Amino acid sequence: MYRGFDHLDGLTCVEEIKLNKCIYIEDACLERLSSIENLHESLYMMEVVSCGNVTDRGVIALHKLRNLEYLFLSDLPGIKDKQTTVDRLKTALPRLDIALDLD
Repeated sequence: MYRGFDHLDGLTCVEEIKLNKCIYIEDACLERLSSIENLHESLYMMEVVSCGNVTDRGVIALHKLRNLEYLFLSDLPGIKDKQTTVDRLKTALPRLDIALDLD
């Protein structure tokens, strides 16, 4: 299991995370972020931009972040089934506003 982001485990007030041009961010990283219990309550805004190793699987994992209200996804060539991915997130998080720039 990916063990990155362990330093976030004790934080209770993380409201925004922006990942921009992070070549080392991949699906396992987003899965780990979404498994951090404290983020389930506090995180409301996230951006994932130009992270070439992120695929649909990693983005769908964000459904665990139950207070997420805004998600911006841009320049993610690993996203192959954009509509299904968005539909799954919207089903899990009805309040989520998703902005896309994936073409």
